Amino acid sequence: MKNSAAAGAGKRSVVCTALLLFCLLAFAGCIFGGNNTERSFNEVQKLFAKDRGAIDAAVNSGDYSKAAELDWIESANESKYYVDFYCGGSGMGSQTNYTGFFYTPDDDPLALFHESIYSSSMRADHFVRTAEGWEYRQSDHEPGDNYYQIRKLAPCYYYYYMHF
Repeated sequence: MKNSAAAGAGKRSVVCTALLLFCLLAFAGCIFGGNNTERSFNEVQKLFAKDRGAIDAAVNSGDYSKAAELDWIESANESKYYVDFYCGGSGMGSQTNYTGFFYTPDDDPLALFHESIYSSSMRADHFVRTAEGWEYRQSDHEPGDNYYQIRKLAPCYYYYYMHF
């Protein structure tokens, strides 16, 4: 009887250790690997130049399905002020990054932010001009670590990086 109890405890210990190891590896994958499709400005700039004809055709026709079929563009959505071409992101929870570019017929670098859907204090007039483009830091206006960067790709097209 004593040997069977010890064997049962040993099996439970192995199962618990295996479960703990599985959870640890799964969590590490979310933090360190996960689904990282975030794209840098330089990467988007090169891909944009390569596929500019297809992107312009989509914008001119209003049919964004062909652009969204490009392997580096995950979705394309039209809004009142712009067309958003989402290219990917990384992270989870409060450490999430989103990257992409948008088209604005008025060549307005802040068109993506006229609708104030991202933060109560985040407005286009809170962006600061930088050597690379425009940026917004939430901590300049209210508590938080949200950060947005806009860089020009071409006339009427702008890259964005957003950190929430």
